[in-house]
Amino acid sequence: MCYAVANLFRPPDGWAKEFDFVQESYTLQVLPSCLREEAIRRVASFVAPNGTLLVIARGREIGESEGTMPWPLTRQEMEIFRDVGLAELHFEEYLDNESPPVHRFRATYRQK
Repeated sequence: MCYAVANLFRPPDGWAKEFDFVQESYTLQVLPSCLREEAIRRVASFVAPNGTLLVIARGREIGESEGTMPWPLTRQEMEIFRDVGLAELHFEEYLDNESPPVHRFRATYRQK
């Protein structure tokens, strides 16, 4: 197994549809909302045909305050992964074990 790290907005040449497994964990939530849609599209673009994307992030309801960083994502923002052509295999909303509990999303997508 190989892991790679790079600038999301300036990925290396050759990364488009290159990875069988991509994990996005807590990166999107530290980006301001004006950058999120492009970031989501970039993350999705790395997933190879029949590859899997796992996304883990803080979550919030639409209309709920973003609060301070990290800024939780909404379900609507998570749906951008489907809008760019990924199939949603699993979507889970849950409260973690922190004190106080934090609302989180965990989703798995497949590239068609």
